[in-house]
Amino acid sequence: NDVFMIFSDDRSVVKIKSFQIFSRWGELVSEHYDFLPNDPAYGWDGKHRGQDMNPAVFVWYAVIELVDGQEVLYEGDVTLMR
Repeated sequence: NDVFMIFSDDRSVVKIKSFQIFSRWGELVSEHYDFLPNDPAYGWDGKHRGQDMNPAVFVWYAVIELVDGQEVLYEGDVTLMR
């Protein structure tokens, strides 16, 4: 995959309130706010400040607003490979 992004059923999610990706040293390398799921324009392409990042494991957090008004925090890690 060229872009790491959030996929969801449009009927269950109102919007993605925040999507942040951090390096293992805690540096914020990507962030997006208030967008709809399934849009690669709001994904991460493995770059930071226009430069390709070295292969590594990155931590991500996403706050998702569901149709019932509930906000859920999802978190995980993603491995960048070149």
